[in-house]
Amino acid sequence: MNTTWPLSGITLVCTECKSGLYETDDGLICETCGLGYAREEGLASMLINRPVAEKLAEGSAQKEAVIGMFDSINRSLEEKRLSRFSTFINWGYAPKNEQPGSLQGFNQSSIRLLREIIGGLDVSGKDILEIGCGRGGNVSELCKSYGTRSVVGIDLTPSNIQFCQRNNRYEQAYYCIGDAEQLPVQTESCDIVLNIESSHLYPHIELFFAETYRVLKPGGLFLYADIMSASDVPRYEDQWQRLGFRTALIRDITGNVLQSETMRWVAACMRLRAPLKGKTGYGNGWRRPARRIIRIWSQAEEYSQLFIW
Repeated sequence: MNTTWPLSGITLVCTECKSGLYETDDGLICETCGLGYAREEGLASMLINRPVAEKLAEGSAQKEAVIGMFDSINRSLEEKRLSRFSTFINWGYAPKNEQPGSLQGFNQSSIRLLREIIGGLDVSGKDILEIGCGRGGNVSELCKSYGTRSVVGIDLTPSNIQFCQRNNRYEQAYYCIGDAEQLPVQTESCDIVLNIESSHLYPHIELFFAETYRVLKPGGLFLYADIMSASDVPRYEDQWQRLGFRTALIRDITGNVLQSETMRWVAACMRLRAPLKGKTGYGNGWRRPARRIIRIWSQAEEYSQLFIW
């Protein structure tokens, strides 16, 4: 197993001490601290079995619950014979003025969310790390449509990564089982870090922010969209600034996400030929979520800068 992915400038390192690794018959060994990592179905599993800090140990039960949740989703998709078609697990995006029923394609709203986050940025020739890659839909779209040099997808759930390895294979795509709060990635090796609707599941989001800053190159980009309370934004912004990022812009896309869900619900009813009963929006007793979805872009320049959309 190559610890540097052949077509990527992103390098796999020890999760705990961030040193280099060497290969053995059984897996990978850290050349500095001696910590070992096993292979699972040919994939590097960079999760560690012992806590490196009390804070991480406190979050272990929540992480196990997250893994169990996605395992359940993956089993359900397999049982319904939808697995190979479903490469995204997120809310998606739709223009507010788009008519319900006009959405075409199984994953189109999720692809539009990715396109909305990237916007007009030129990501061609870049090494991109997606933290929380899920079932690999964003990795696939980046490889097919954006001319990236490489895309590395990291996810906590082994069954997600195993699905990616079987179904989203591209020459420049690589996958790894890993923890967002302890990234097994070399410092300053990523041009872009992508995280979409994942970080709200992390027990200690401040560790994720710190790890993102660590792995980004000077001048790199942090592209981020997630569900969060509006009251959390100032606190997160303070954390970013303390790390060295600089906030540039915040955009609330709650309405677009709700529109996407409305359209998907209507499309499902149309496929099933079920009556809509007038519920083509979030009226009729439906409640808007108490949380808001914030789209964030970040950029680390020579002094490290953060863009938030």
